[in-house]
Amino acid sequence: MSAETQQQISADQELAKFGYQQELKRSLSFWELTAFGINYMIPIAPAIIFGYLVQISGGTVSLPYMLAGVAMIFTAMSYSVMVKNYPLAGSIYNYVSRGWNPHIGFLSGWVLILDYILIPTVTSMSASLYIMQFFPEVPYAVWLLVFAVSMGLLNLFGVELMAKLGLWMVAIGEFVVFTGFAVWGYAVAVKGVGTGTLFSSVPFQFSSVSALATATSVAVLSYLGFDAITTLAEETNNPKRDVPKAIYASVIIGMFTMFMTGYLGMLVIPNWQELINQPGWADTALFHVAELTGGRWFSIFYTAGFVLAMGVFNVVATAAGARLLYGMGRDNMLPKSIFAKINKKYQTPHYNIIIIVALEYALGIFLTVDKITNLINYGALGGFAALNIGVIWLYYVKKKGNSPEKLGETPNWSPEGGYHIRYFLAPLLGFAIVAWVFSSMDRTALLVGTIWLVIGIVYEFVKTKGWKELPPQLEL
Repeated sequence: MSAETQQQISADQELAKFGYQQELKRSLSFWELTAFGINYMIPIAPAIIFGYLVQISGGTVSLPYMLAGVAMIFTAMSYSVMVKNYPLAGSIYNYVSRGWNPHIGFLSGWVLILDYILIPTVTSMSASLYIMQFFPEVPYAVWLLVFAVSMGLLNLFGVELMAKLGLWMVAIGEFVVFTGFAVWGYAVAVKGVGTGTLFSSVPFQFSSVSALATATSVAVLSYLGFDAITTLAEETNNPKRDVPKAIYASVIIGMFTMFMTGYLGMLVIPNWQELINQPGWADTALFHVAELTGGRWFSIFYTAGFVLAMGVFNVVATAAGARLLYGMGRDNMLPKSIFAKINKKYQTPHYNIIIIVALEYALGIFLTVDKITNLINYGALGGFAALNIGVIWLYYVKKKGNSPEKLGETPNWSPEGGYHIRYFLAPLLGFAIVAWVFSSMDRTALLVGTIWLVIGIVYEFVKTKGWKELPPQLEL
């Protein structure tokens, strides 16, 4: 028996402890998970919201990405703890339900639906807007439909195909990004474009601390891939080892590429105040940066790389969202006959994928990128806050967490000495930073997101008959 098969059997046995049968196909390795996370965050992700970050912050993109990255590292530590305790699909929904409280877990998953369902919408909209720079005669609605449906079909064919393509897509995406760095840097240092120097404080200018905080809350959008790795726990050969490692690798690589994109991009366009009000400039800011530094052919190359990255991003985002819904549907917290249904041939939650694609198109027609971005972050930040508190609750209130692997993964373990940093201080800092960023969000997004939360509270109250009934698995 191969080592991989032994890992799969062990993972299946671990899943059975929680009252579930293995239905999804186990095939993913550390490298494929890391590729999934990076493709979800996508190296070229700043191209979606670059112009909005400049406008919101008052001149900086690199600082919001750096601050958001720090917040995500603390939250990544909490994800790492929880996946080792609960190697299940469903991500935050399962972690908070089991580590803290099933009702709070449902609501955490409920708000996270805003994140996992709306992210594919942003990618389809942004890709369509960039494509229209070259084919303006084709209506936006047509490009949106073609993009959303084609990416949805890829998702229906299974996570294994997606994983194999993912490694290649990471290589292509990183090539496009680092080529952009080289071209932008050359244009600034040699051609005298923008600041005319590679060392400048211009990329770090912002209008106020509150503006920087608001921009940071938006920048979180680009990091929302590392957490999606956890949704594939039941499709990973060794989830307790490989999922945490992939989470850290994705966050660190993503933070570096996004910080550098923000820094070099602002060196090219120090006169952003003159450009920001031009029609469409904020939507496609890095297209204009590419055209300014490398000419028309380089802008075509950069846009092609961006659209390809958006396609991969859309596929993995839809996969993550479909599995979050699957985890909630399997527990019958959402209608089980729809959301827990698995396609027998491809072993994918096909109804969930179809629902996401349909919503993606409908919302993409009626809303704008900036409005959807803020709603996404409401769901993500709300879920992250609950996750961080969930770690503390599991280890210090319920006292039912497992010890680290080197201590034998002993159940009902209480942290001692330096372990208080890992299990109390880190999640507390993660919660504090997330709460600070959350408080700085757009007021309209806060209102709409809170309305969605209230709907979830009412729905769960009815579903559980006044919070009295829960699926038996959640009591394990």
